[in-house]
Amino acid sequence: MHRVACLLLLVLFAISTVSSAYTIVVYYPSQVLMGQPFTITFGLATSVINSTTFEYLTPGTEVVNVSGGTAYRGFGEYWMVDKVNLTDASVMVVSFKGEIVGRLDANPGIVLYSSNFNLGDKDGQLGTYEVLVAWSGKLWEDILNGWTLIATTLPTFTSGEFEVMFKDVNGYLCIYSITVNSRTYLMEYMTDIPWNSITYVGIRSDTDTVLPKEFSVVTASSAYYVIYINGKKYTSGYTQDGFASLKLTIYSPTILNITFPKYNLHKVVLIPPKAPATTYTVPSVLQAPIVTLAVVVLGFTIWRDIEGKRHYSKK
Repeated sequence: MHRVACLLLLVLFAISTVSSAYTIVVYYPSQVLMGQPFTITFGLATSVINSTTFEYLTPGTEVVNVSGGTAYRGFGEYWMVDKVNLTDASVMVVSFKGEIVGRLDANPGIVLYSSNFNLGDKDGQLGTYEVLVAWSGKLWEDILNGWTLIATTLPTFTSGEFEVMFKDVNGYLCIYSITVNSRTYLMEYMTDIPWNSITYVGIRSDTDTVLPKEFSVVTASSAYYVIYINGKKYTSGYTQDGFASLKLTIYSPTILNITFPKYNLHKVVLIPPKAPATTYTVPSVLQAPIVTLAVVVLGFTIWRDIEGKRHYSKK
């Protein structure tokens, strides 16, 4: 009879004391049936921004108190952004959680600006690269000559969660997908904008009032990884578009060790027979002791399980 190992659905962000710039991100299902295949997806990511306090805003942006929250009102082509560095990144995910206060009147949304963007002026500037994924359902781009409307078939948005995934495709920016309140829409639109030209990322308020409750930018890099299962090398390779997937079938308690040698990062996932999974991220110098501890924990869990069955059978 198959045994079910209960695993919490986690998106794990833990930072090693050796390499604080990067994080191993792991996604796996809430339940795994032993003897049946399941998939673990992992990648090397950097949380570039995680704040609703923006470093740069259009001069003259109005700050509005909305039920104790801070909203921002623009007066036409207004914006609020933070600075990013995409040199080592191949994927960037920009996430917004919040709402438009009142009616959607113009073209607010997610914006990207190039390094020569004038922080003292409105957007749509000459001589810059700019992208606007507007909540009005429109896609705009500025390739040195001001805004050009590209598409009008995007999903619209007024409240909840809005996420855009951008990719580096042969050195140029690709708008890959849009996710609105858990529903994903593929875009795969290639621009003529150089990937490494993007320096500022944020929100465009335009003439609307935007209440950001959460705002984050996460980048992922292509990197070499090695996977160990129960102390033995299982496979290795390179993440594609920042992530890789591993299909596994578990028949017994398992220790999965995901490593990125160049960055000295390890994430150890302990899958015991009954208890919820325990996950560690440790630097290389602590890898052997942690794996040893995991083995001891697994052994104790199995022994306790066996002893419990023996005790029950004597009744």
